[in-house]
Amino acid sequence: MVDVDLAAAAKALTPPKAKLQSKGIKSVHSRVTNIRQYFEPKYKNMTFEELEKRILLTVFRVTDIRDVPTYKMTDEDWKEVLQIADDTYTGDDFVMGTKPNDDYFRGRHFDGVGTVEVSFSVKNDVISHAKIYGDFNNPNGDLPAIEKNITNVPFAKASLEEAFRTSHLADNIGDVSPEDMADLMLKEKYDLK
Repeated sequence: MVDVDLAAAAKALTPPKAKLQSKGIKSVHSRVTNIRQYFEPKYKNMTFEELEKRILLTVFRVTDIRDVPTYKMTDEDWKEVLQIADDTYTGDDFVMGTKPNDDYFRGRHFDGVGTVEVSFSVKNDVISHAKIYGDFNNPNGDLPAIEKNITNVPFAKASLEEAFRTSHLADNIGDVSPEDMADLMLKEKYDLK
């Protein structure tokens, strides 16, 4: 950020406390900064537009802004972009986040992995539905396979551990043990609702 109101940014950025604590961070404010303060004196009064131009010249290794490759979007391009934006970003699910309708919504931050959240329902002591969310970065992970693996499993420690043990957690989420995943689902201290 160049010239952001740091107090407003700290209020707007609200990661889970467990995530901050796991990284030894006292507050969001302590991790957000304006880069202008790090500029050499001759650049301190540069406008945002001048900074943008300087970045473009540097990235594209040119000396004249007219030499930066550009693409002029057509009316059809804009129509497609606006349709995608409307379809993707204007619904309540995107703006407010999807709200799990399950009986339970629990989450926990795991060091080196990220935050894992599980929304699930239990009927007659058996998991009837499960959905896994998180900010862990595993693009090849198959969360639906884990969700399927824990659905119709008794809501009990041994059963959940076994279901997670056969879910290839390391490949699908990261370095999280079956025991930790079972605890996440079983322990009320991880409630997010």
